[in-house]
Amino acid sequence: MPAPSPYGQTLADNSADAAKSGAGILLEQLKSPSDGDITAITVLWIATGLIPAIRDARQDIENCINADHGSLIVARHPDDGHIIATMMTGHDGIFGWIHYLAIAPHAQSNGIGRALVDLAEDILRFSRLPEIRVTIESPAAGDFYAKLGYELPNNVTDQASPDTNRNTIMRKSLVQ
Repeated sequence: MPAPSPYGQTLADNSADAAKSGAGILLEQLKSPSDGDITAITVLWIATGLIPAIRDARQDIENCINADHGSLIVARHPDDGHIIATMMTGHDGIFGWIHYLAIAPHAQSNGIGRALVDLAEDILRFSRLPEIRVTIESPAAGDFYAKLGYELPNNVTDQASPDTNRNTIMRKSLVQ
């Protein structure tokens, strides 16, 4: 398997992964998460490297839920209801944003991430925002979003390779 590209410049063909679906996964917008939900989200975010092991996700979750334009979406396993994926989406009145997209390692490559991003785009398109943005923290995340049509603010081909040691913003037009 080739090394991750600098945000989609030389992507590998993952058509077999793309053909898989997240059928049966239960999506839910959490408006009043239980303590168990918050614990499960914290564990998922730590396991996927989104937050350090010493941090509790409670404040980030509460900030999203209490925001005028924020949504916390979780994907639950259909058999046991365990949270296997999360995504926060919202907007600042100018741009839409995706935050905390996390898929449990055992549930990756099944189309759940793509389905969550599609949902975020639909939610934000409904808000009539022209663009959605995401902060990229790793080459693998950059590759994932590049496959979904996200680009660096200036066309990738017009600039040097992104600095993969620091966070980068990618964007996608929501205008159809």
